Amino acid sequence: MVEFKNRIWLLLALLSATGGLMAQTNPLSNLRDTVVTVNAAGQLLDSLTVVPGSIRLYDAESFTPLPITDYQLKGRFLTWQNTALPDSVRATYRVLPFALDATVRILDSSQLIQEEAGLVIGGYDEYVRSGLLDTDGKVRTNGSFSRAISFGNRQDLVLNSAFNLQMNGELGNGIEVAAAITDESLPVQPEGTTQQLREFDKIFIQLKKNRSTLTAGDYELRNPDGYFLRYFKKLEGATFTTVSGGDAGAGPVRGAAPPGRSAEDDSPPGQLTNSASIAVARGQFVRQQIEPIEGNQGPYKLVGNGNQQFLIVLAGTERIYLDGQLLVRGLDGDYIIDYNIAELTFTTRRLITRDSRITAEYEFADQRYLRTLATGGTRYDTERFSAYLNAYSQQDSRTATGDLELTANQRSQLAGFGDAEGGIPILSLDTLDGRAEQRATYELRDTSYTCGTRNIDTVYLKSSTSGRYVATFTQTGAGLGEYELDTENSANERVFRYVGSNPETCTPQGSFSPVIELVAPTQQQLIALGGEYRFKKNGSVRIEGSRSKLDLNRFSREDAEDDNGSALRFDADRTFSIGPDSVGWALAGRGHYEFVERSFNAINPYRSSEFFRNWNLSDRLGTVQPERENEQVLGLGLGLVKSKTGRFDYDYEQFVRGQSYNGQRHAASIKVDAKNWLVDGNISILQSRDDVADGSFRQPKLKISKTFEKMGGWTLQSAYEGERSIRQAIGIDTLSPLSFQFDKYTVGMALPTNENYKFSISANQRTDHLPKGDELIVSTESSELTAEGNYTASEHVQFGGNFTFRDLIVNDRELVEDTPSRTILGRLDLRINALERSLKTQTTYQVGNGQEPRVDFQYLYVGPGQGQYIWQDSLYNNDGRIQPNEMEIAPFSDIGDYVRVSVFSDDFIQTDNVALNQTLSWDPAKLWRDAKGVKKFLRRFALNTSVIIDRKTRDHPDVQAWNPLQLGIADSSLVALNVQRRHGLFFNGSDPKYDIQLSNSDRRTRQVLTTGYESNQIEDWTLRFRYRPNDQLSLEAAAVTGSRAADSEFFNNKDYRIEAQSAEPSINWQPGDLRLVTKVIVGQEKNILAGGEGEQTDRLEFDMEGSYKNWLTARFRWVDIAFDGDSRSPVGYALLQGLQPGRNLLWNTGATRQLGEYLQLTLSYEGRQTGEAKTVHVGRAQVQAFF
Repeated sequence: MVEFKNRIWLLLALLSATGGLMAQTNPLSNLRDTVVTVNAAGQLLDSLTVVPGSIRLYDAESFTPLPITDYQLKGRFLTWQNTALPDSVRATYRVLPFALDATVRILDSSQLIQEEAGLVIGGYDEYVRSGLLDTDGKVRTNGSFSRAISFGNRQDLVLNSAFNLQMNGELGNGIEVAAAITDESLPVQPEGTTQQLREFDKIFIQLKKNRSTLTAGDYELRNPDGYFLRYFKKLEGATFTTVSGGDAGAGPVRGAAPPGRSAEDDSPPGQLTNSASIAVARGQFVRQQIEPIEGNQGPYKLVGNGNQQFLIVLAGTERIYLDGQLLVRGLDGDYIIDYNIAELTFTTRRLITRDSRITAEYEFADQRYLRTLATGGTRYDTERFSAYLNAYSQQDSRTATGDLELTANQRSQLAGFGDAEGGIPILSLDTLDGRAEQRATYELRDTSYTCGTRNIDTVYLKSSTSGRYVATFTQTGAGLGEYELDTENSANERVFRYVGSNPETCTPQGSFSPVIELVAPTQQQLIALGGEYRFKKNGSVRIEGSRSKLDLNRFSREDAEDDNGSALRFDADRTFSIGPDSVGWALAGRGHYEFVERSFNAINPYRSSEFFRNWNLSDRLGTVQPERENEQVLGLGLGLVKSKTGRFDYDYEQFVRGQSYNGQRHAASIKVDAKNWLVDGNISILQSRDDVADGSFRQPKLKISKTFEKMGGWTLQSAYEGERSIRQAIGIDTLSPLSFQFDKYTVGMALPTNENYKFSISANQRTDHLPKGDELIVSTESSELTAEGNYTASEHVQFGGNFTFRDLIVNDRELVEDTPSRTILGRLDLRINALERSLKTQTTYQVGNGQEPRVDFQYLYVGPGQGQYIWQDSLYNNDGRIQPNEMEIAPFSDIGDYVRVSVFSDDFIQTDNVALNQTLSWDPAKLWRDAKGVKKFLRRFALNTSVIIDRKTRDHPDVQAWNPLQLGIADSSLVALNVQRRHGLFFNGSDPKYDIQLSNSDRRTRQVLTTGYESNQIEDWTLRFRYRPNDQLSLEAAAVTGSRAADSEFFNNKDYRIEAQSAEPSINWQPGDLRLVTKVIVGQEKNILAGGEGEQTDRLEFDMEGSYKNWLTARFRWVDIAFDGDSRSPVGYALLQGLQPGRNLLWNTGATRQLGEYLQLTLSYEGRQTGEAKTVHVGRAQVQAFF
């Protein structure tokens, strides 16, 4: 009977495969079945339009269906919505007998040519291009090319160019192309707030023919199959891949039989895959263990291997683990990341506690040396056998790049440094060179002090605006430097002051030193050779050997004896059926052996971040790493499997590290899913001994759940998780400080998940123990309550969110530095679209804890018209040195000559965070379309409101941490604030004759700098009336009243509070293609800040603006200002906004014309004459071609 069933299944498989082959070979069939190599930029799937809804994509290796959210089909063009994709996919779809997006023309007017006899029409040729870069629909192009000039009597000639091109399609002769090309040199990294990243700075071109692919430019390179060689790199270079042999059509799925061939055939076709890559590496890999803070969601600072504080993380290279679990990026996921300042923040879905184990793996931009990379690999596959050889090499150039230039003496120092980790600190003192106003300058001073019985003479740096020296300071750690940050002095970079050494202990009293760390160039190589043999049924044997080289100093041959290392890995597994197939029992056996030489160095870690912790070789949080040793791992396992019911597994492993450590671990697991019961448990018991201590480590876990079908599918569950690590010195009863224990009990309940609702709630109790003497003492106790869910009442109402409450009790203050605390973390989302869509509202509320970094700003000179800020030294101390308060936003674009960059520190303030984002719109006209009486009148009204509040405060009894509407908070408690509120009430808004609007806006910001806080507020009320007597004329009038304020903790001369009122009548006349707008503004502004000088402006402004056919525009402004006060003061500048007392004239004009089908010409001119100043003229011209 079993043999008969097997024959039936084999016959069906052969019929299915034959049908697939006929579909591919029959020219009359519209069914397609093919394997394509994934191109991240998208690709042309077929020469004909694909039938919507017919496409199905599968992983070409595992034949696993791809979620439809991973891709999008437009006609015959396939785009990818997910970056984590396989190398190739199998696509099945049907096509229409034509291409809907093909170019169709009867008469091509672009072929009109001028001859002496006059205009004649060129002959029709279907192969003539119809677009600037089109190839008759086979290549899709999008982009532009522009050249622009800007010149004026107050600025030098400025030339700008921009080139952007994206293309995808077929060039002919079976060659497919995909490209994204630009000449913009400024990299733009995506925001790390979404699961899928859209990277705008990729430049590449990819050519593909048959099963060969060449990519040049920016691309991502992942490691091939294997055990020891692991990496994920962002590169600039070229990579080539080619596949030969196997099925000439689609190619076989690796390790499986191609269509129409059984895996038991004697002569299966082989497939050979070769690849090579050579490039410049953009980053350096780091695995960082982050120390958590109780109840603190972040941001947490990411630092490099050398504890670098200022990093740029390469977008998309990070992998974040929490308690060994890989997290998902995104505001709706587990974390978000700011790549440009290397800060990691966890969302409300993941509560961070003092017990959290956080591991971050990422690559950061490292520009100290030019790092080149080369890889190569070859792989041969049949249905039963695979073999591969992969090589990787990366090396730093011996010539430093960037601002660092190595001297002969520094090279000699590095040569004598050997392979010691870290770098050589060298004095960073240098003489001033370049623009003096941008640097913090110092002068050398002599001093002497007594240290014990010695008199010490030394030279130190003292900040001075007349100094001739500059220096770069490095944070060396508390008590390791003689300088500290000087918060009393400000400059365009951080200023440091000398604090010297303690006269009694002779130890430094600061944390900074005027040094930079000089790091040697390195070289790293690895080669891996491996193979796999697959049994006919359910089993395989794998082996891999690897050889590595790591030279930590290419300038030195010292310590070269440990540069090379070897490693070996062997795996085997086999599954045997027990009894007939209908019973479903199977026995699974497995084994592995691993040898790693002490000097072996992987490119990226190939072991889990929890590996050493699970072998009791790290601390409670996994932050301690043992010294390198020769290592051997032996493992054997056996599993008993019951189909559709569960399995039981037992594993034994032994881990030996040289002569210093020997550990033996027994692990058992069980999983049973039957009759609505789910039991999932495992336990690991480790016994170990090293040179100085004996240890044991127990890790039990058990989860039991029961689903009640009669109650609608409700599920009750309970769980236990614990760990007990004991370490004792040999012959001594006292426990090691690394010993610990915790027990965690959880109970919960979950509703059955469907399209309308999802809900779960759980509570847990955890008790932690730490060593004191010869026993483990209860150190902390914590209780948590967690609820999560969403509910869709109808298509008009949706509600969801998550909530966590945690209570931490500290039982022994001698063992734990934390204090007792309560943490509330949560997010609520509400969306309503009701009353026939007349009422729409969306609300998001979040509460939690975090930390806020103190920020510095640095201003870089880029030239007139190239920046956004101007330096106003004359308004302040006129000392010839930039202080941050002297920079103002440029009132006119042609005078902006500085850009601002943020400089972040590791100085954080603990905060309570609350945020509210709410929008509301009410349009009763949609509800009462045919209403009479009062409703007919009320339907003329409409309301729009938007509120965004993001508030961060210190813990204080007067602050309601959960209430985002509490904004009147004392400066000592308020840390950061961002408020944007807009409200609008409209009457008769849809009436073309007249309408009335009443609006209010309120914008407030506050940020904390190293010099103190800075806050700004702008609020205004506007009443606007519009009347349209005919189709050409519109009359408007507006009354505005409001205020704006600035407050600086350190720079008090920038403080002001200005009240303003204005009346703004205007006339809008539009006869045909001409449009003219004339406006008159009469206004007054006055500084009412207590202690101020009462500065005041009275303004009369005439503004005329016109346009013709949307291609010609012009504007003229006449502004007369009566000013009472000092116009050369910061408050005077804020009132005048770049203008001068008296008469001010401003004008501009511009024209944009289409030159043919693809070219566009833009001309513009602007001028101004402010007060007694000379007239300024600025002209610009640009030509742009569209592809």
